[in-house]
Amino acid sequence: MYLRQQNKWSEFLLAEAIENIGLPSRVVRFIRRKAQATVHSDVHAKKLAEQRGVELQKIDEKHLTWLGQLLKNFDMKLFDVTDARNLAHFIKKAVRETSGVDASSSEEEREALGERIIDAIGPIIDWAMDVQSDYPEDLQTLADMKGLRKRMTRALNRVGLPEGEIKTAQTIFDHSLLSRLTDNDDLGLRLRRIMTVLALDPVYYEEELKYADSLRRAYGLAQIFLDNPTKDPDKVIHTFDNGYFWYDIQSHACDFEGKKMGHCGRGDHGTLISLRAGGGRSMKPFITLELDGTTLYQIKGQGNTAPKKDLWPYVDWFIENMGVERIRETGQHANNPESFDEMLEYFDEKHPGIKVKNSWVKEATKLLEEASIEEDSQTTVEIEWPGGDEHIGVVGVVLRHQAFWPVKDIVVDEDPIEGVQRLRWEIRMDAQSIADDTLYPNPRIRTAEVFARGVQDSEAAMLRVDMVWEDDFQPSDDEDEEIVKSELVRLDSYLSEIAEISGYLVSVEAAPEDAEFDYNGFWKGVEERLEAYGVYRDIAGEIDAEKERDREDQLGLPLRQSAGEMDYDYGLSESRTIQRWQQMIK
Repeated sequence: MYLRQQNKWSEFLLAEAIENIGLPSRVVRFIRRKAQATVHSDVHAKKLAEQRGVELQKIDEKHLTWLGQLLKNFDMKLFDVTDARNLAHFIKKAVRETSGVDASSSEEEREALGERIIDAIGPIIDWAMDVQSDYPEDLQTLADMKGLRKRMTRALNRVGLPEGEIKTAQTIFDHSLLSRLTDNDDLGLRLRRIMTVLALDPVYYEEELKYADSLRRAYGLAQIFLDNPTKDPDKVIHTFDNGYFWYDIQSHACDFEGKKMGHCGRGDHGTLISLRAGGGRSMKPFITLELDGTTLYQIKGQGNTAPKKDLWPYVDWFIENMGVERIRETGQHANNPESFDEMLEYFDEKHPGIKVKNSWVKEATKLLEEASIEEDSQTTVEIEWPGGDEHIGVVGVVLRHQAFWPVKDIVVDEDPIEGVQRLRWEIRMDAQSIADDTLYPNPRIRTAEVFARGVQDSEAAMLRVDMVWEDDFQPSDDEDEEIVKSELVRLDSYLSEIAEISGYLVSVEAAPEDAEFDYNGFWKGVEERLEAYGVYRDIAGEIDAEKERDREDQLGLPLRQSAGEMDYDYGLSESRTIQRWQQMIK
């Protein structure tokens, strides 16, 4: 077959040693050291080799030559204006010191020296000016730098700089390039990844890598190889006629499975089993199972959704042939757990001997969906569903209510923080005691907080008491139907109780006497404790007093107190409050 000229040239280049493709010698040594380290001391490469059951192989010379060619054309920051300035300074000094021109020299000799210096540093200065004028963050390739190095060397030869000084200038130039290469974490990562692939599987070069036209493209292909483990025949459980196969991952976690399937790629109870297609490095997963030997905890499709219907028969085979006795998939971690209902009903009918989605989860979910618990701005309900992410099978029901009382500004504006903390503690304890006497079922008083005027209410500082009714439900043995039934009865009773309480809390009407839920009595009891502490603010009383003063002003009747007397009484009241607070602090 006729081989085009450019292909012949490409093959010729690959046959050469990496030293012969025009790379600086120090860069060649850098690449060779990288290759040697990959095979002999790279921990990541050794771990991958162990996982894949292969030995790391010495990287072939033609592979290094190919890599060197890509590196020559990889653009990065190799030589900046500061590097150019430092190199120009050295050249200028070297030309001056080797010229023999000093202060005693003639003007013509000094002018000639200046022209020689300009000629010597010209290529470097021209390059720096181009970078500054074109683009401050200009990137260069090693090929660009090779051209600049040649121009600099020719200029130094023309001005007659001694060979030793020229070699020093070249060393300075090369050192800056090597420093940029070795200190570039991004480039180092690319080279390590590509070399790891070459050491793990040299054949991949012929299949994919050699067609890469850039170092970035080669890195992308290398990453695909590393992200896609090869198919291990020993892990194949069963292969179907169309090529699909069940694959035993033999671990509770798999990054490849998680990345390809769009889920976490791990299980909490058993090992992962994957339905896949393809071979070699092109395996594609379709279903992820989690099996502990007899129980399937997960049957997940793409993105934690239920698998597509045309894939269900593959799961049928697995259930029938792999000793599955129970399915506990409840749609946990899924955005739409209801999408699993149809699939689980299918498996329930298809495999009557298998326990599918235990009755606790199904019946508890039904009770929660039918519950009617009222809410408002101060009353909220939180439910942990039995198929939730945190604890599979656990049902949690929490009813929260916030009650408010106006308090004097002095509580948050003037008194020391120790007094505020003490008040919160005292009121929390008082509120719990009052709630135990007036509210049944009894809530738990979680916190008592105070807020400055304008935070909770525009007219007054406020005290807020947070109360909670909560309980968790889960049968101790969800295999025992009697235990499940008993826990369902308890949950149903609790939901009815919470619904009744929430109805009282959101209603403007008082609960009937036989309900043993005297919310008004609770509120009044806390108010009296605040009055005893001298911090309650009677907003309603203030409004009534203001209306009374307005009425007396309109009728021309004398006020019962003069303004001075009112100020005196108010000040006396505040003084007594401060005394009480000081006693509390002590």
